[in-house]
Amino acid sequence: MKRLLLLLGLLFHLSAQAEQQGPNPPSQPLYQDVPLMILQRSVDTLMQNQPAWVIDLLPYLRPHDREVLLFESLRYLHQNNHIPDQTLKNWLLELASERPTVREAAVIDGYEVIRPSFDYPALARSLILNKVSAERSQLYLSELLRDEFQWSLIFRKNNPLLLAQQLDVMRAFRQLTPEQLEYVKLHMPDRLYFPDNNVRVAMAIGIGSDEALAEVLSLPMDQYSVSLLEWLIQRLPAERAYHLLRGAAENPELLYFSYSAIARLGRVYPPAAQFILAQFRESEHQELAAMVMIEMQSQ
Repeated sequence: MKRLLLLLGLLFHLSAQAEQQGPNPPSQPLYQDVPLMILQRSVDTLMQNQPAWVIDLLPYLRPHDREVLLFESLRYLHQNNHIPDQTLKNWLLELASERPTVREAAVIDGYEVIRPSFDYPALARSLILNKVSAERSQLYLSELLRDEFQWSLIFRKNNPLLLAQQLDVMRAFRQLTPEQLEYVKLHMPDRLYFPDNNVRVAMAIGIGSDEALAEVLSLPMDQYSVSLLEWLIQRLPAERAYHLLRGAAENPELLYFSYSAIARLGRVYPPAAQFILAQFRESEHQELAAMVMIEMQSQ
């Protein structure tokens, strides 16, 4: 009875809204299309992996409101990296195969295309992948703990799933202790293909030793190496961070980024500021030191 009254109230609200305001453009906030109370209830039930309430509600909604509700609810789950259980996954599989009816024109690369205004099937597919990813990372974790992980099956050039599987390996790393990760690193095969430094940076952070961090900072630079420099400043004691940044500056590819990080560390750690000043006064890197000093003054 309560559910029937809620549905009748919702239908009355939507009908009155349509008569008074007319259809709303997709760019307007959700609550102007579907009552916020309904969205909150939808999100709450789906976060609990209980889609029955939403399934019962959908037949009573106009096509536009149905797609808005599905899109916004699934987007919330996606933004919060929700991992569906089997019940929710089964329903998501049904949504993933649907074709939204509300469409809009958009210009992409100079061409006008017609696309869904509320692409909830894409969000459903993404959430399904969250579950696949969670299951895969748990499998990797168990293999790592048993010392049975097949590195070469993942880290090879012709693996089309490499980037996705790499992220799942890193999720497994986060469930290992520093000692376990150190063991994994010692027994990792030498000849593996890594598309970037992401895995090795994650491993070094998980191990946490200066030796592991310094080793990854000696590798050819990429965005993950640069991010690690910022991590040193934010997460380590200033003295440790300074020591590692000085070592990173020995890598020619990281020289500028290391000096810049040392200069930022100098705000709270005087020896770092003194180092940059000394490099400015008398060093082969005088111009670089001057550059980072100017950058610091402009921030």
